[in-house]
Amino acid sequence: MTEDNHRIETYRKNGYTVLEAVYNEAQMVAFRSEIDRLESVHTGIHQQRRSWWFGNMLERAPALMWPVVNNPVILDVIEQVIGPHIQLDNLTLAAFPPEEDDDAAAEVSGWHRDRWAHMPTGVYERPLALNAICYLQDLSDENGPLRIVPESHIDSIALEDDLRQSFHPEETLIYLKAGDVILTHNGLMHSGTPNRSNLKRYFLSVYYNCSWLKHTDTYEGPNCQQLIREARERNDRRALRLLGEDVASRCNTGFLRPDEERWREWIEEDRQALETNSTEGVH
Repeated sequence: MTEDNHRIETYRKNGYTVLEAVYNEAQMVAFRSEIDRLESVHTGIHQQRRSWWFGNMLERAPALMWPVVNNPVILDVIEQVIGPHIQLDNLTLAAFPPEEDDDAAAEVSGWHRDRWAHMPTGVYERPLALNAICYLQDLSDENGPLRIVPESHIDSIALEDDLRQSFHPEETLIYLKAGDVILTHNGLMHSGTPNRSNLKRYFLSVYYNCSWLKHTDTYEGPNCQQLIREARERNDRRALRLLGEDVASRCNTGFLRPDEERWREWIEEDRQALETNSTEGVH
């Protein structure tokens, strides 16, 4: 079994898989610096309540964020999970501050499944969305590991509201290294852990969904529109799908052949379209 096949099998069984060392320290310094810069807007003479959560990051910082959204290491794996139907739902940079009152803080931030999920039925279902999460420092007991309940994207595990911030008997703690990316099924139960260190915990989330769904972020700003124009010029179908323009819709094909077989064909078609355009553009 190849490493990719093992990774996909693990994802389908457990509801997540980890891609190691996707981002290097220089990239993470840039991500952390961007969060700090955005936070600084809320200080000074017109100080507002500090924000730690910044959405629509592709429009805010396209040069920094487009290589993250369009990362082939991540997209190649996701296309094996849901096929060449990947759209960016939202892109977020965040920094979780230390808890101000350690004694009052809950031990679990809050169990949840992600956007576009539903209560699982007992069988594996292809996700409608996936989260590509990267922490910009090593996770520890002090700054707070990621908590997951393996196979909860399959098992119909329910939880009363008053237990959302309590330990779960089937939980697993994930101590990601800085630069690792964990891909989670949108039906997976998971939670953060309160930050009890004396430093901010930096976080990057690229949330993808299927291209026929609505997306949370907007792509009508000048920076995203420029990315769309450039993708059209390259005939880059994958990039256009990411930005809300599915120019090769495959949502009504009859579905009489195995999905993975069709996906491989469509992925190759998209690559050929990009390569042909690139070759024709050379004089």
